[in-house]
Amino acid sequence: MKILLISPVKDASKKTVEMVRFPMISLLYIAAMTPDWHEVSIVEEETDIVDFDADCDLVGITCMTATAPRAYVISMEFRKRGKAVVLGGIHPTVLPFEAKNFCDCVVTGEAEPVWQQLLSDFENGRLQDFYHGGAAENLDSYPLPRRDLINPGTVLGMEPIVTSRGCPFSCDFCSVWKFFGRKIRHVSVDNVLQDIQNSKTSRFMFLDDNIVGNPAYAKSLFLALRDMNISWVGQASISFSKNEELLKLAHDSGCKGLFFGVESVSEEKIKRMSKSMKNQEETIDAIKRIMGHGIYFHASLVFGFDDDDQSVFDETLEFLHKTKIASATFNILTPYPGTDLYEKLKAQDRLITENWELYDHCTITYRPERLTIEELYNGYEYVKDSFYSFPRIANRFPANIRTPLIFTLANIGMKRSLKGEKASIRENLKKLQSIMDKKTVTLL
Repeated sequence: MKILLISPVKDASKKTVEMVRFPMISLLYIAAMTPDWHEVSIVEEETDIVDFDADCDLVGITCMTATAPRAYVISMEFRKRGKAVVLGGIHPTVLPFEAKNFCDCVVTGEAEPVWQQLLSDFENGRLQDFYHGGAAENLDSYPLPRRDLINPGTVLGMEPIVTSRGCPFSCDFCSVWKFFGRKIRHVSVDNVLQDIQNSKTSRFMFLDDNIVGNPAYAKSLFLALRDMNISWVGQASISFSKNEELLKLAHDSGCKGLFFGVESVSEEKIKRMSKSMKNQEETIDAIKRIMGHGIYFHASLVFGFDDDDQSVFDETLEFLHKTKIASATFNILTPYPGTDLYEKLKAQDRLITENWELYDHCTITYRPERLTIEELYNGYEYVKDSFYSFPRIANRFPANIRTPLIFTLANIGMKRSLKGEKASIRENLKKLQSIMDKKTVTLL
């Protein structure tokens, strides 16, 4: 049997700038779970083109909320050609009955535990409408990903790799725990090392939500990586800064940079939301400690919380100037389905639309509490334009002199992406305005 696995983009005509794109790994695990007598191919639409006339018997598509509309289009095109289609991923997991309208079968949760049963059922003509994969207790029960099925050296030559799944936190704007569970589960260090050896590069991007979520495991991993002569980037909680030993081990293991979910610099928001920091000064000290160990600090910040008013934008820029954070991703709060935030805003009748392609981190899809839609949009653009202006980039370069290459590539990549992002946001705002025409709120 020929199986085609697809990871779609939000818009096939607009691909993400490579320097700021996260690589895909989930389908590599599904391919590895597929028995050898089947032929498997993978299309990552960020770098490939979907051939709707491809010779295949079964199509598997994974999607997030923003890519769900595109996934549905792809699914229907294959079904028109008589192909059976399976949909999985975070969006079909939280909205399985919606997804079922566009495919033959929906997998919720992790697909690995049920994938082989699904294939057997399909071959025997008894494919079920839904399969619930759940979350396997032991990640070593999964085979290592099929790295031979994708082009090596994507995203600045970095291969994606995963050491854990699950998140103990319950942020109201996140649904990761509903997909992977609250318990952090790990791939054994030996298997991680084997996966690294199987790859064709010495540069990696760890896709764990928090690579230091279990300090004991992280210590074992970092000690093992020291002799691998690799370089890597990943994601971590800012509480990482409190463990000096782990900071040094991370650097010595090849860590060049980390992505941190700072989320907000507002004192009120930090106190209520932060997983580890008590106030802004403690957050600033944590950032300085991390950067002091030669680890590149990339922050993720979110605008549009109910606490936010117009002061949040200048306060954010002042915070960034004070800390000299190397680079940052700025987001509009997005109420993804499956999150507590989505349920709250829906109950309050504050959602503007449920057109999922607009749920992209940079389009306003709900009515803010203390800001008008125009104020939120303009403030968001103001912070991005200011932070990535050449004078501000030059101003923070000396503080990041220990990571000059990453600093330059990241800032150039982010600056390049802003132009295309602005055009996309304007298009989305026009779509939203058409939705709001009969209402009193004006978008711009």
